[in-house]
Amino acid sequence: MHIPASIILVIAISSVKTESDVDLKDKVAVVTGAARGIGRAIADHLLKEEVRVVIIVDKNLTQGLVTETEFKSKYGEEKVWFIHGDITIDLDWVFDEIFERYGYVNFLVNNAGIINEYDPVLTIYTNAVGTTLWSQKFYNAMRVDHGGKGGTIMNIASIDAYSIDPFLWFYKTTKYAIYGLSVGLGHEWNYMSTNVRVYALCPGFTYTQMTDQQMVVDEQVDIFTKFRKVIIWQTADQVGQAVAKLYKFAKTGTAYTVEGGELSLSPLVYNVSGEFLLSLE
Repeated sequence: MHIPASIILVIAISSVKTESDVDLKDKVAVVTGAARGIGRAIADHLLKEEVRVVIIVDKNLTQGLVTETEFKSKYGEEKVWFIHGDITIDLDWVFDEIFERYGYVNFLVNNAGIINEYDPVLTIYTNAVGTTLWSQKFYNAMRVDHGGKGGTIMNIASIDAYSIDPFLWFYKTTKYAIYGLSVGLGHEWNYMSTNVRVYALCPGFTYTQMTDQQMVVDEQVDIFTKFRKVIIWQTADQVGQAVAKLYKFAKTGTAYTVEGGELSLSPLVYNVSGEFLLSLE
């Protein structure tokens, strides 16, 4: 008897296991861009959940060593490993170092990113290309149909991945890309053969060193300053807490938002109208 492919797909998708019983305890985790800001907060909360180790990858040598020292003092010498590396150029050797020491990775958090509206090439290569290549490399190592143990990849996108507004053109471009990568690579069809969860977290505006700088082009500074006053802000610690919480129930191929410390499913689009911006005092 011939069974239509559409029916096979429905049956297969219905068999995808839930992830409600996933636990971070004793997991090997890698967090890029974790020397400070959101990445540091993520690493901190993963350590609170008793992961085996958090491997911090960051190009900021000074701050990376400071964070490593602080976390080792707080959680133990074997719990943290700082690797001084730039995600745009150091993927291969960093990957080899990690797998030589631990043999596998359970959880990759692609967090490293920049905001630089005057350098679109650097912004796109760092945020979008970097995240894509790290996802691909670790995904292929994790997938059970390639001999791996399965695993989880969380890509840090942004509410800019679905917000329609006139700001942060090139940063927004990269976050749209990360959103698409996560829901596509993480689609349950792919999960069925790989046992690798991939999903995105879209933080709202978060107080960090990155958002404490000029974020937009010069011509938009005045209106963006007004816009900043009416949006919801949160701390990096609230994002870190959301990451640890989300790991336990996140569905592959899904995007989630944390805004003001509250987790929710991400909408498809959120439109900030010109009329609204004109109304700002």
